[in-house]
Amino acid sequence: MPPIEARVKDLLDETRLAMLGTQLLLGLQYRAAFSPGFKRLPMFLQMLDCVALLSILVTACLLLATPAFHQIAEAGHATTRLVSRASRTLQAALLPLALALGIDVAIGLASSAGGLVAGLAGGGFIVGAILIWHVLPACAAKQRVRREDAMVTEDKQQSLEARIVQALTELRVILPGAQALFGFQVSAVLTDRFLTLSATSAYVHLASMGLVVVAIILLIAPATYHRIAASGSAEEAVLRYTVTMMLPAEGLIALGLVGDAYVTVRMITDSFLLAIMLGLIAAFGFFSLLYVLPLAARRKRQRAQGHAISSA
Repeated sequence: MPPIEARVKDLLDETRLAMLGTQLLLGLQYRAAFSPGFKRLPMFLQMLDCVALLSILVTACLLLATPAFHQIAEAGHATTRLVSRASRTLQAALLPLALALGIDVAIGLASSAGGLVAGLAGGGFIVGAILIWHVLPACAAKQRVRREDAMVTEDKQQSLEARIVQALTELRVILPGAQALFGFQVSAVLTDRFLTLSATSAYVHLASMGLVVVAIILLIAPATYHRIAASGSAEEAVLRYTVTMMLPAEGLIALGLVGDAYVTVRMITDSFLLAIMLGLIAAFGFFSLLYVLPLAARRKRQRAQGHAISSA
């Protein structure tokens, strides 16, 4: 088994890879409702697009949670708890991603291939993705369980250099989501359908766009600080600055995602109550995973360390 710091690096790289795959669907789900041909789709396909949007929000939320947990709960160090939690989170994130992918395939084929063929194709992609992403790896994992059970992995206090490298990797996990959302937000303003939005929805969209712009500025700031203020050196101030920029940026992106989810769901369903309810549920999920649970885990770690010190 590789050392724990290598496993943490691999997990962050794999989370980044999943976010890059999510990036395309994230922008697509928001942009679809503003497309000229969207209103011509049958209502059940428009509702399915809402399901796909909520699914991709769940995926983004789970993927964004790993950098937050690493920095808040584990202070950027390599721990078995992080590896275990991030592994489960990544596996869970792929399920709604598969659902959104299959729904988008069905919507894309519906007008040309018919509802039955589109439904079968979409379902086939969902089953295929789950088979490749979950079932086959799970079968292969059973062959390694006994061998790994005898191996013990210990937590490690990582060097400052390693923590800075991993924090910068986490910025690259987060940034694609902001890029995809901002691209949609700007293009949506230029569409004819934006002019038909209610005043509330238009203001929410513009506010969400402003939040995402601020988030992008915060996410890029550590690179300039590292290069200008520290001349590329590994310094404690660089790590503090990076984490200080990263954690608020995640919250701003979450608010931007939730705001435009409200706009999109209200546009599709024409229901203020449903849109606000789903928006509040999404906001609760984001901030629970990004802040509440990591803070609770950090307090648990600090209590355990305190008991260990007092016992010694």
